[in-house]
Amino acid sequence: MNSPVRIASLDIGGTRIKAGLFEDGRLLKTSETDTLAKQGAQIMLQNAAQLLENIGSFDAVGISTAGQVDPHTGIIRYANENMPGYTGTNVQTYFADRFHCPCAVMNDAYCAALGEGTDGAAKSYSDYICITYGTGIGGGVILEHKPYYGSGGSANLMIGGLITHPEKQDPEDPFAGSYERWASTTALVTIAKEKDPSLDNGRKIFARIDEPIVKEAVNTWLDEVSVGLLSILHIYNIPCLVLGGGILEQPSVLPGIKKRIHASAIPGFQDVSVVSAQLGNQAGLFGAMRNAKNKL
Repeated sequence: MNSPVRIASLDIGGTRIKAGLFEDGRLLKTSETDTLAKQGAQIMLQNAAQLLENIGSFDAVGISTAGQVDPHTGIIRYANENMPGYTGTNVQTYFADRFHCPCAVMNDAYCAALGEGTDGAAKSYSDYICITYGTGIGGGVILEHKPYYGSGGSANLMIGGLITHPEKQDPEDPFAGSYERWASTTALVTIAKEKDPSLDNGRKIFARIDEPIVKEAVNTWLDEVSVGLLSILHIYNIPCLVLGGGILEQPSVLPGIKKRIHASAIPGFQDVSVVSAQLGNQAGLFGAMRNAKNKL
């Protein structure tokens, strides 16, 4: 009888690091700690390694991390100023050497997408796109069960970089006019604050959703979300769009998006399935585990 395969999983974010231990694909336990990213990459990696030291024995490590990741080498090609010293770090080598086992590293948006396809909302699809709405917009494209990264130095696709407002483009600001700038939850708050400065977070906005000015702000934002999704749908002709982020927990958001997409899609594209992500903040852990299992 074969012994069970145990895989440790890490999700390294800008503020928190989560760890999970899986046995034959079942999540046994989790733990988390502060990232302390501002203290530098080495402190951040030590905090992550400490979580693994305490989680139990394992055969491989899967890592989901913020930043642009070379999926073949596990090197961070780029991380912003919120994670100083992380650019150029070989995360794969660090954990493989420390724990003497195989290690696989993937960008967090792609890990979330992979997790939703293996254990979440897109289990019945081989092709789908997963998009998460938060402070920014991230996502991953999965084709024939495999991540599609495109080419070049970014090591992933920049879904939030889709241009939806070309009239707002600025050569000094690469995100001016972008989908992220106009359809993230940050954008929703910006739209709402223009109508009432006290509406400075999503919780306040949806607590007052029945007020006309608030409903108008949310509808404007839903229009922006849907415009980007329609462009993505028409380019990829994908059968499933998985949408994630805390904002999708609001009961009016997903129906509002689906209504707009199905009303405005070019004929022949209306059959797309638009669903909410199922794994929540554990999607990265599941995706990292599956990526490591594939490497094994």
